[in-house]
Amino acid sequence: MSFLNKEQRDGMKKLFRGRGVVPKALLFSFSGGVLFAAALPPFNWWWAGFAALAPLVWCAARLEWKRAALCGWVWGLGWSLFAFQFLREIEFVVPWLLAPVLALWPAAAALLIAGAGRALLYTPEARSEESEKQQDYLSKRLPWYRTLFFILIAAVIYTLVEWTRSRLFTWNDLSVTQWQNLPFIQICSVTGSYGVLFLTALGGAALGSVTLRYGKISLAGVLLLLLCNWGWGYYTLTKKTYVAGREWKTAPVQGDLSQRRHAREGEFREALDTYIKLSYQAAKLEPSVIIWPESAVPMPLRSAHPLALEYAAAFKQLMSDCRKPMLIGTLDFAPPPPGKRGYGFTNSALYFDGGGVLRYKYDKIHRVPYGEYIPFRSLLPEFFIRMIDMGRDLTPGTNRTPLEIPGGPRVSTIVCYEGVFGYLTRDFARRGAEVLTVLSNDAWYPRSSEPEQHLANALMRAVETGLPMLRCGNNGGTGVVDPQGRLYGFLDVPEQPGRVEIKRGRAVGLVTVRYRSAPEFTFYVRYGEWFIGVLFLLLAVLGGTAFVSHLRFCRKLPESAAVIKKHR
Repeated sequence: MSFLNKEQRDGMKKLFRGRGVVPKALLFSFSGGVLFAAALPPFNWWWAGFAALAPLVWCAARLEWKRAALCGWVWGLGWSLFAFQFLREIEFVVPWLLAPVLALWPAAAALLIAGAGRALLYTPEARSEESEKQQDYLSKRLPWYRTLFFILIAAVIYTLVEWTRSRLFTWNDLSVTQWQNLPFIQICSVTGSYGVLFLTALGGAALGSVTLRYGKISLAGVLLLLLCNWGWGYYTLTKKTYVAGREWKTAPVQGDLSQRRHAREGEFREALDTYIKLSYQAAKLEPSVIIWPESAVPMPLRSAHPLALEYAAAFKQLMSDCRKPMLIGTLDFAPPPPGKRGYGFTNSALYFDGGGVLRYKYDKIHRVPYGEYIPFRSLLPEFFIRMIDMGRDLTPGTNRTPLEIPGGPRVSTIVCYEGVFGYLTRDFARRGAEVLTVLSNDAWYPRSSEPEQHLANALMRAVETGLPMLRCGNNGGTGVVDPQGRLYGFLDVPEQPGRVEIKRGRAVGLVTVRYRSAPEFTFYVRYGEWFIGVLFLLLAVLGGTAFVSHLRFCRKLPESAAVIKKHR
């Protein structure tokens, strides 16, 4: 620390050697983050999601903001290091580089919770007391409403901080821990997944405040609220079962190919041969449409490249022989903007009618940062760009109009990662989509739990919109999620062990999607992220209460100092 002056060095020593911070609080915080990761796939300990936030809230209630922020950052490391380990399959260092950045969000949440805790938990008199007396105050003299307000504002702050992260990188938030707890997540149709996130965070905040005065009573009240939500969801599942009036027979093709970002000629021909042969098998099942996953063949279908011409010829022959409509994921091109030259690459979904005529084109709108484009490319070091660069930045699309299948439903044509974004699926639903169709390719992750995490993150979109979701994946996860989150019709690979919905392997089958014609909008589809607005309003009210309490404390400081001076 030679670059710090003496005062700064003393401050750092105080921060790291302060009572209760190291090692117990940091270890406690890290274990909470690990518990969060364990609640996600592949372990799916959904009950751990309710306990994961408790260590962070416990530390925030007792520590000054710097130490609380440090504990929050360490908590974030415990979560992100394990929950995002699948990224090592791209490059070993990626999860280790990403974890300290993702941990900044829990650090910010802990900092804000600690600030709110100092204002809401402590009276002006309690704040001026020594640490031991403050702890005695928290456990024996704290008014009941301060404990309740603190639990509430902790859950609100954490939810809103996670909402800001979702604007940049949506994946594995606290709501995903409940993806198999179907009764609990039915509230998504009203609040979106943020309602599930908030209730799960509320449970963790109450558990982390159980040692405060009236903490056990508050915990009992929160548990009652969670039980009411579970009961309502159970009633919805059993008494208001989704009734579909129509059926859409599809034949999704699952080629189970390895990642082929820079495919060699042999790899290209293997991919083309695999999907052509499987499509001939699919045509024999008499579906209304044959579906390929995202980037099924690693070459643009409509290109002048010699291999692309070979691709186009084989595809044309397939269409001529089978006479079946096809919806395929493939690379394509976007026309240049006005005044510019050169076509851009797009990650697209193309729909061809039974005669082989292109009728619809959708270009992926929400691209994967550092996968399909590199933000701040000019500012990043060259070695980092070489490690992740695909050689191009894909051009985002703009078309959000559902595809109208003749004699079938109006469907979305969302591509891969886009399926986890509520704003996009909601937009398709508002434009009249009757089925959410997602073309995916998780070949980047051949051994990790990422495909199951992808399914878990996407499942919420079906419940939010009240629409069935048909997923077609390259190496697993091909099947249907119904509007209440139940899974059915997933392609089975008999020689592979494990649950059907996450089996990997080559497969093709007839998958029937049950759907409603012109379904009613859910509350979430109709009003969007209204719940986040309510949380901001609640934060303003509680924050105002905390600010008034802080002003009272500041006004009483001179009086307290005068009393102390008189006694001396």
